[in-house]
Amino acid sequence: MTDDSQPAGESRRQYLKGLAAGGLAAGLAGCQGDGGDGGGNGSDGNGGGQQYQPIGNFPLEGDTVAIGFNGPLSGALGPDGQDQEKGFDLAVQHLNNGGGLVDSWDALSGDGILGNEVEPTKADTAGDPDTANQNINGMIQQDNIQFWTGGMSSTVTMAMQDVAQREKVPFMGGNSTSAGISGENCSRYYFHPTFHAEIIGMAAGQALPQVLGEDRQLFHIYMDYSYGQSNRDAMRKHLAEDGPWEDVGGAAIAEGESDHQTQIQELQDSGADVVHFASFGEFAASGLSQMVDAGVTEDVEVFIPHVSAFTLDPMGSDAEGVYGMEPWNPNYDNEASQTFVQAYQDEYGEVPNQSSMHTYESMMVYAAAVEQAGTFHPPTVVRTLEEFSWEQAWGPSQFRTCDHQVERPWHLVQGVDDSTAEELGIRTDIVQTTDPLVYECGAYPANECNMDDNEYGDE
Repeated sequence: MTDDSQPAGESRRQYLKGLAAGGLAAGLAGCQGDGGDGGGNGSDGNGGGQQYQPIGNFPLEGDTVAIGFNGPLSGALGPDGQDQEKGFDLAVQHLNNGGGLVDSWDALSGDGILGNEVEPTKADTAGDPDTANQNINGMIQQDNIQFWTGGMSSTVTMAMQDVAQREKVPFMGGNSTSAGISGENCSRYYFHPTFHAEIIGMAAGQALPQVLGEDRQLFHIYMDYSYGQSNRDAMRKHLAEDGPWEDVGGAAIAEGESDHQTQIQELQDSGADVVHFASFGEFAASGLSQMVDAGVTEDVEVFIPHVSAFTLDPMGSDAEGVYGMEPWNPNYDNEASQTFVQAYQDEYGEVPNQSSMHTYESMMVYAAAVEQAGTFHPPTVVRTLEEFSWEQAWGPSQFRTCDHQVERPWHLVQGVDDSTAEELGIRTDIVQTTDPLVYECGAYPANECNMDDNEYGDE
């Protein structure tokens, strides 16, 4: 990302906005609308003769299209963010040159997007929402991005949702699971390609009593912010209030707190035989280690709402038996999934996890939607995504118009021993794969999403 204090892109954006405000933008679009390429030598980025007024970073300049990655490359979530970056880089390579899912997806050419070469720009959020917003505003103003992916922490994703809506630049996050993302914080310009707490609760409510039995006592140890709170509430609802288990209490982890001895003692005092541990990344790995040291895992089953390779890998054999939900697993029996795994291994010499898949397939989905729309015009792309369905590495998938939540399969997984991990190439094995879980748009959290309050921008 460039660091110029007054970039050309910023003056261009202000100029175009001024044209639109003055009623002259239609004339500008009309000059480009018939066979125009959005400003470069690529395909018809203006939509094959359609006339669109400038909005966001549309129309393109030159014969490249800038796409952003804004994820946690450092800090507690850094290892997962680095995997996100690898998926992003591989997607750029395949979109521009072919390979991976591009070769099996008819909508994609391997010659950029609409003939425009993908030009990547990247930044490190360090897991901080203020840093994330500073980064993405710079990418929008300076680098003229048409789309971005990344994110991890729910607070970071929710902060960037607001930027996407304000600037009219589409965004897909990854691995953020607060229910508010598809609820009260929903955005017309944000699409959520992973599960959230309510969906995890629905899946757990179906699968865990089948696997662990119906006579169980549940205790929650949870991060005391949106991610942990929404997962706690969902587990209580689907496993106890509407399920067969008894809820016997919980203990919150303050933001930044790393010593969980107090919470572990409360767990032991509760008499629970299942602990819902709503933590993530390095914090979850550390907390699990403390539970093992305290002997908790000898008598108590551990369930983590969202596991990653980084959560369990540091645990080694101590991760054996830990349950969790994954948005995607490299051993998913799906042809497109295995195509991605092979391409990733060829590039990086390792097995990918869901963080890599999230950014990779999000890029593919955006590119395919643009190709279908025939333009980068943001409102048109958003409308296309609202009716978009596909079947690739994630399995059969579609976004919902009412809240932009994806509907697709999810996986209940379990940590494995060292020899099995070596065989699988990852520390988790699939126990059950769900059908796409569906809840009505009038049910929580979709009933808290006022999508009609979020404009397309060309009404």
